[in-house]
Amino acid sequence: MILPLVQDMLNMSAQSLRTRFPQDYRYIKAIAQEKWPHIKIEEKSFKENIKGIRNLIGDSSVYWLIVINTELPEEEKYLTLIHELLHCTIDEIKLLGKEDEERLVTSIEKEISDSF
Repeated sequence: MILPLVQDMLNMSAQSLRTRFPQDYRYIKAIAQEKWPHIKIEEKSFKENIKGIRNLIGDSSVYWLIVINTELPEEEKYLTLIHELLHCTIDEIKLLGKEDEERLVTSIEKEISDSF
C-alpha cells in the first residue's frame, strides 16, 4: 500500500517544506530520501526542456522514481523537487480505495488529537 508520502505531505504542507528547512536543493533532497524510503531521486540531463519527471515503479523497494534535470540551477531543482513530490502525493491519493482513504483520514485525525 502506498501511503507514507500522502500522510506526511498532508501533515506537512509544501509551504512548510519551503519554510521549515533551508532552501537548498541538496538538503531537501536528502530529507525527502530519508523521510520517504519508497522514493528514489536521481538527476540526469534531458534533451528537451523538461524540469523533472516522476514514474511509479512496481517494485517492492521503490515506488516512485523522481528524475530532476541536472542542467537546472539549484533554485529550480529545489522547486522542481517539491513540485514532483506534490504530484506524487496527489497520484498516491488517487490510488487509494475508499477504505484506505478513511483509514488515512482517521490516522491523521488521531495524530492531530494526540498533539493537544
